[in-house]
Amino acid sequence: MKPPPNSAIVSFLVVLWIFLVFGYETVWRRFVTEVDGVVISSRDVPSTGAPRYGTEYVIRDENGRDHSYIAGATDASLARSLPVGTSIKKEWGRLDYTVNGRTLRFPIYFYSAILGVAAFCFLWGLVQWRSSRDGKGA
Repeated sequence: MKPPPNSAIVSFLVVLWIFLVFGYETVWRRFVTEVDGVVISSRDVPSTGAPRYGTEYVIRDENGRDHSYIAGATDASLARSLPVGTSIKKEWGRLDYTVNGRTLRFPIYFYSAILGVAAFCFLWGLVQWRSSRDGKGA
C-alpha cells in the first residue's frame, strides 16, 4: 500500500489543528464551563509577553460556597472585567450564558463555518488518499 499523498497529509494536519484550536480549545471548553453565582472578587491579571489579559474571579453560589474562575482572552472564556456584585450563570452543555439577566451569545455561526471547513478538508484528504491507494491519483 502506498503512503498518502502530501496533499492528504497536509489536509489531515490542517484538520487536526482546526479541531484542536477551534473545536476542543474553544467550543468544548466553553460547552463544559459551569458557573452560577455572584462575583465577590474580580482582579484583572496581565498576560506575560502578550497584550491581552485575564480576569480572576471568586464567585459565590446560592449556598454560600466560593468558587474561582479565570476568564481568558478567547471565546472559550466568559466575560472579563465584570465588577463585584455581577450575577453570572453559565450552565454545562450550553454555549450562551447570562450576566445580570442579559443573555450573551456564543458566535456559533463563525465556529460552525470554521468546523465545516475542517470537515471538508478531512473528507477531501480521505478522497485524495483513497484515490492514491487505488492508483487513480497522484
